[in-house]
Amino acid sequence: MSQLPTLEDMRRHAFALLGDAEDWLRSDWREGTGPTREQAQASRDTREAIQKAKNALDRAAG
Repeated sequence: MSQLPTLEDMRRHAFALLGDAEDWLRSDWREGTGPTREQAQASRDTREAIQKAKNALDRAAG
């Protein structure tokens, strides 16, 4: 019989997926290249949202 994941299992999996998203947002820009100002701001905003989501997952763990 298959067992449903626990809240902790789901939390750990979600945390890992958020970490993967953070990795995708990091980039090693070559010298003289890089994101536009708007792209850089969007990346910072997204990383901030990911951190807030991770914090919420930590709070949910109790």
